[in-house]
Amino acid sequence: MNELDNLYDKHINLLKHLFKHLFSIIVMKINGTMSALTELGLFFISSYFIRQHNDLSYIHPVAYYWFMFTIMTGIWEFTYVTHKQTVSQKARELINTDQRVWTSDYSVCVLLPWNFSKIFYAEYAAYADREYMVSTDRWSLVIEGSHATCCAVFSIMAICFYIHDATMLRFYISMGAAMGSQLMNSLLYMSEYVIQTHDSDNENYNSDDFPCGFLLSKRPFMYINILWTFMPGGILIGYLM
Repeated sequence: MNELDNLYDKHINLLKHLFKHLFSIIVMKINGTMSALTELGLFFISSYFIRQHNDLSYIHPVAYYWFMFTIMTGIWEFTYVTHKQTVSQKARELINTDQRVWTSDYSVCVLLPWNFSKIFYAEYAAYADREYMVSTDRWSLVIEGSHATCCAVFSIMAICFYIHDATMLRFYISMGAAMGSQLMNSLLYMSEYVIQTHDSDNENYNSDDFPCGFLLSKRPFMYINILWTFMPGGILIGYLM
């Protein structure tokens, strides 16, 4: 019995040790900048292993990783569309307290894509496009929802068809639909945004409280949209040549 008791005690102590470390990880804090870098690191690592284990090495690496990034942003966008009220509240808190997501501390659980999405869009809504935090606004839902349902879904289809379609026809159709709709989505969004900065009744109006600066220099987070314009355009041109 003593041996069984000792074995039991060892297992109990081991479980306590594991739970203690697990709890310390869960309550560990990570700032917004580090969470973004870690999120991207985890994305590239997981995408790399998917590429290596599914015979995807012949897709151009730039195109492949952009397809995968489009799929991940589809998860972020779905979270935003379904949790806009939460994002809006977080964005207003950032504005009222003059804080930024990048310098704030969060639980390590923020690394889960659906959690990271909420702080990402809160920062974007507070300091880039304030229509994203207006509960009655539908334009932001249209932009994010259409990108998730068209660009992300067709990117998933492109990856799947590359693996399973020997003729590659369905891959090219899906890839063209994903990148073409992404390019159009970005052009329409940025064109509308520029119009909004000149509309005094719009949340994004260029004002003293929310200035644009020269070429949106005071709203630098808007420059992230360059990726959603040049990347799909470049991939389409690359496959056409």
